[in-house]
Amino acid sequence: MEDKALNDLLERYRKGKATQEDLAFLESWYLKYNQQPYAIEETERKKDVDQVWTSIQRQNILPAKTKLWPRIAAIAAAVAAITLGTWLYIGEIASSQRASGNDTEMNSARARMNDISPGRNLATLTLGNGKVITLDTNKTNVIVTDSVKTMTMLTAATPRGGTYQVTLPDGSKVWLNAASKISFPSLFNGNERRISLAGEAYFEVSPNKSRPFIVESTGQEIRVLGTHFNVNTYADEGTIKTTLLEGSVRVSPVTLSPSSNSGHHDVTLKPGQQSVLGLSNKIAITQVDLAEAVAWKNGDFVMHQQKLSQIMRSLERWYNIEVVYSESVELNQTFSGSVSRSKNISEILSVLESTKQLKFNINGRKILVTK
Repeated sequence: MEDKALNDLLERYRKGKATQEDLAFLESWYLKYNQQPYAIEETERKKDVDQVWTSIQRQNILPAKTKLWPRIAAIAAAVAAITLGTWLYIGEIASSQRASGNDTEMNSARARMNDISPGRNLATLTLGNGKVITLDTNKTNVIVTDSVKTMTMLTAATPRGGTYQVTLPDGSKVWLNAASKISFPSLFNGNERRISLAGEAYFEVSPNKSRPFIVESTGQEIRVLGTHFNVNTYADEGTIKTTLLEGSVRVSPVTLSPSSNSGHHDVTLKPGQQSVLGLSNKIAITQVDLAEAVAWKNGDFVMHQQKLSQIMRSLERWYNIEVVYSESVELNQTFSGSVSRSKNISEILSVLESTKQLKFNINGRKILVTK
């Protein structure tokens, strides 16, 4: 029965009759077993599955990923009975519940079938000559040394669904959150260490009193000598947040017009404080929960009375998804809790659904939020 089901699925794709749920299942299957080591003999089905997967990638129906499909195809026979059996069983449950009108459980079954895996170590390094190097996804960091004496600008960037650690030429460490980038020189040879940031990053700056470390971002500049701090500069958040964990930092508002800077003063943060720079170009200082501020760097989502819109923006970046809201959803409602960023998205959404305030429907990489 399971062999026939898999053959039927492949045949539907060949005839152009595969549904979005069929394609979502293939993607979920790929992502799940891509992350697990298996050593099972090749099967006769490998050729058929391999051809379909190659065709799907060629048509850009699924996002391009590391070409590990042969290994996945090799274990298809061993897992088909369990995986396809579960998939078909969920389909039968969903069909039965549609008839009975039990929407909540139906959505949960659909979510499990269309699940989305979390982000991973993924980044690029762009050299001064424009060459782009894809950083190794099997490693968590890249170290840039100053052995080359000719200074050139470098850019390390993570996509949505990516994170990476970069060690700068002076030994300072930078953790990049999803959809973030830093630009920096291959050699700090002046009287300061200046870099630029877009997105979010956590810094552990190597002390050097003679060369201050400066972080530029749109509308703000941070000057430190040696300290640990986090900066969130995502454009869609509407503010720039700088959170200090150790040492001291000076935060300055910056605009394109020097005259606009008059009356706006620098602030110096103490450990446990966060500066918030808004559209008014004024900086406010608050005392914050440090665990919440750097939860992403430690592999968690931590929410304390956090607005739904902010939570979903974080999920969009980490899971590389698009979120769509129905008109009845209140974006300013708040939620509290914590969950690991290593979980599939269905587990995060289940936590939010448990409040009985929201419902979620996963369709490919799009999440529909309803009441």
